[in-house]
Amino acid sequence: MDESSEKIYVQVAMALPVSGTFTYRVTGDFIGKAGVGKRVLVPFSGRRVTGYILRIIPPKDIKGLKDIIDISDPYPLFPPNMVEFFEWLSDYYHYPIGLIIKTALPTGLNVNVPDGTQMPSRGWLDRVGLLKAVFITVKKGATIDRSLLDSKRVPRNEPEFLEMIIKRKEVSLREVKEAFSNGTYLVDKWVKKGLLRKSLRPVVRDIAGETLFISPFPPPLNPKQKEVLDKITVKLRENSFFTYLLHGVTGSGKTEVYYHAVRVAKELGRQSIIMVPEIALTVSLASLLKARFRGRVAVLHSGLSMGERYDQWMKIVKGEVDVVIGARSALFAPLSRPGLIIVDEEHDLSYKQEEKFRYQARDAAIVRAKLTNALVVLGSGTPSIQSCQNAVSGKYGLLTMPERILKREAPDITIIDMTRFEGSSPTVGDSIISPPLREAIGENLANGKQTILFLNRRGFGALYLCRFCGEAIRCPNCEVSLTYHKYGNNLLCHYCGFRIHPPDKCPSCDKQKLKAYGFGTERVEETLREVFPEARVERMDRDTMRYKGKVQQVLRRFSQHETDILVGTQMVTKGHDFPNVTLVGVISADLSLNCPDFRAGEITFHLLSQVAGRTGRGESPGRVIIQTFNPSHYTITAAKDHDYQRFFSLETGLRRQLNYPPFSSLAILRFLGNSKTRTKKIAQHMGVRIGNISGKVKKGKKDIEVLGPVEAPMAKLKGKYRQQILIKSRSSKALNLLLKEVEKGSVRVLSSSGVRLIIDVDPYQMM
Repeated sequence: MDESSEKIYVQVAMALPVSGTFTYRVTGDFIGKAGVGKRVLVPFSGRRVTGYILRIIPPKDIKGLKDIIDISDPYPLFPPNMVEFFEWLSDYYHYPIGLIIKTALPTGLNVNVPDGTQMPSRGWLDRVGLLKAVFITVKKGATIDRSLLDSKRVPRNEPEFLEMIIKRKEVSLREVKEAFSNGTYLVDKWVKKGLLRKSLRPVVRDIAGETLFISPFPPPLNPKQKEVLDKITVKLRENSFFTYLLHGVTGSGKTEVYYHAVRVAKELGRQSIIMVPEIALTVSLASLLKARFRGRVAVLHSGLSMGERYDQWMKIVKGEVDVVIGARSALFAPLSRPGLIIVDEEHDLSYKQEEKFRYQARDAAIVRAKLTNALVVLGSGTPSIQSCQNAVSGKYGLLTMPERILKREAPDITIIDMTRFEGSSPTVGDSIISPPLREAIGENLANGKQTILFLNRRGFGALYLCRFCGEAIRCPNCEVSLTYHKYGNNLLCHYCGFRIHPPDKCPSCDKQKLKAYGFGTERVEETLREVFPEARVERMDRDTMRYKGKVQQVLRRFSQHETDILVGTQMVTKGHDFPNVTLVGVISADLSLNCPDFRAGEITFHLLSQVAGRTGRGESPGRVIIQTFNPSHYTITAAKDHDYQRFFSLETGLRRQLNYPPFSSLAILRFLGNSKTRTKKIAQHMGVRIGNISGKVKKGKKDIEVLGPVEAPMAKLKGKYRQQILIKSRSSKALNLLLKEVEKGSVRVLSSSGVRLIIDVDPYQMM
């Protein structure tokens, strides 16, 4: 027998920070088990490492290859159609492909391999804590009749118990114990008689809060919804790649269009992904679709436990799912027949991952669809400048839904100039809640209506200052001021988590003149309780939503009108539908507007428009009050007038002049080190090299602009000093070539320097 026929070769991506892939030999019993999407244990650099099979290479004579040690999975964890997608992600975002796959898979799969030659006998399941339950069944061959009952000694409910077991054939022990107070005794009694048996088997976990809102019967579509759905249906039936931008104002009924589009895809034998920007938004959407698709729905997001995420992942792998719902990680759902990808609120910044693998889920979704001939629908009431420009240029198709359902009027928006209340001896809270907003809240309470107040800053005081020398208490790890949180009496860094109790004396001048200045959501909540003691107030921000299920609990209470006023950060602005909310207040529209970011105006417009969309969704008209120190800014006036086109025109004019996206591609090179001097020196050296490389790249001098190196706006973060270089390019291909050369050239420069390079392609965080 030809020796080559007794072995095959596999291309493996390592779950390590190493570039490229590696080839290994597969022999013996492993030949029949090897498959794309399975994990393998392989020797690598003197140790055993987990990798992922990307391709099976036909038998041929390849010398000097090492054998795999073990194959970890009985079936693939992702389908072959995802391999090319992973490769594109690695190439475009300049991140190791093995770490991308590790990011995509459920957390429990990424366990360290113990010493030894094989993976644990049950893989990672024990580490995850696979959920199991005890089930009661009639033993095979056994017969149960009432003659077996001892009428003198039998418990009264024993016949009922046996009838339940016989009728149901299989019942969980938990159900038995809930139905019968003596359930454990009855089960054990009949197990000992040899007529019943107990067995332990895995069960799928219940995801907390998944039935918050259920609407099993879809309402009839209005003419505009039907028109949009018809166009989507045509493209789905063509079975080819295309991208639509669905510009539907808040409250226009986009969710129902999504549902019908998913149903069409299902009828055509294709699967769907629906992505939403916040985990909290998956609750109501998943409930609606589960009710209508009879459970063939999976949920994927980082808020699930390891076991829950595993359960959902395996349902998808086994083909038991027609639609996957989740935040950005749902993009990696291992669907074998993807036909539709919907990105709701496509403008949202949450689709950009800002740690480790820095990808843009919206943009990556378009590429995944292209590779599988799927349709993409990008939905938003306030589309991103980038997506709208692509629609204007003809790259995307444009769908519009300009009116709210039932032709409800857009909310009336009032701008409050907060400079009027500066230095005028305001009453308590006037600088936080202006008199007009206070009066409107009071009227809303009197009318039995609900209010949402939005402030994109958590905590009680924004700064903790010395009134004598003016110095703020700063984080020792980051060059930022600590935020005062009254609950717990802590000063907290919102970037690294550093926490201390407020000192009695100023560290700079030793004076006892320390005081909290500014305000966050915690201070707003306290002010509301003082001004409206009869109101039921709740706060929704990262501080109060730490525990699993807390978001669902707060939303449920608000939806049932157990809460009158909901105060929160961005969590309250997105996707929620509360018909009894007739007033929305924006406490400070200037926080996002004054950020040193070219997207500051766009971010502010999105936030104001989205939070305004939370009101007037019922029978009563809605009202919005925006407090600002800059009432004439074009972003705020455009939001007031619900005039997206004016905002888009002004914003794109500025972007074009400054050569910012969507008229260029960007990348930021960040240099992080323990030594400020060393980090600056390395960044300057690399800046010179990048300038030289850009001149050699085809069309580089014309297409590429290098700015920096400069100290980052946040010069120190989490103990690391930071320098950065911003690169603009009119050609994304030229930028990609440049970054590849930079990566190669940086290895020797950064080696043993104590400085790390992070490449962020299409950056959204400019700080």
